[in-house]
Amino acid sequence: MLIIPAIDIKNGKCVRLTQGNFESEIIYSEDLVDMAKQWENQGAEMLHIVDLDGAKSGDLVNFETIKKIVKEIKIPIQVGGGIRNKESVKKLHSIGIERIILGTVCLEDEDELKNILKEFSSVVAIALDTKNGKLMKQGWFEASDKNTVSTALRLEKLGVKRFIYTDIIRDGTLTEPNYEEISNLINSIDAKVIASGGISDIASVKKLHSIGTEGVIIGKALYEKKIDLKEALDVS
Repeated sequence: MLIIPAIDIKNGKCVRLTQGNFESEIIYSEDLVDMAKQWENQGAEMLHIVDLDGAKSGDLVNFETIKKIVKEIKIPIQVGGGIRNKESVKKLHSIGIERIILGTVCLEDEDELKNILKEFSSVVAIALDTKNGKLMKQGWFEASDKNTVSTALRLEKLGVKRFIYTDIIRDGTLTEPNYEEISNLINSIDAKVIASGGISDIASVKKLHSIGTEGVIIGKALYEKKIDLKEALDVS
């Protein structure tokens, strides 16, 4: 199982939000390259980077910053936030981003998603960002009428091979993941599932491993030292 530290970028800084609320930010570092190197040096096998400004605006706001990180570390990176067309996917892939996370475009523009998947199905992961049973879009600011599992099944038929599940209500709260919904998702589809949201201790990591997640994305629990990265890597 992959243990993937999260670096969320807002205004050029490494921050964490609670439940996606932009007013709740805690700044953990103003040197994003250094932060990435720290996780790499501690043994991380992949990084999860979210362009929060991009998620809000729908553009690749922090592209140059992400490019700098790519140049300075050797481990693979997955990126999400504001990636809503094939041009953005190509742009990120061209600088060496190994995995590209799509969200809003999957719920709003199936034709564009199909266009992306024709060329990039092997590098695309779909974000299933859920709140009270419904998928959210536009940087978590807007609710859709889409259900998590039924949407995953539909997208899997289009060629999606990997999903990243986040329970927004639990994200950044240091409570616990939504094990029931994650397990239901894993048991309903053939595609791989990475879990995030609410991971607070090593027991959370062990339980997610036991129910069959491909990986876990850990943010605040690492920054607040509730989880030691090396200990989490031992679980995997």
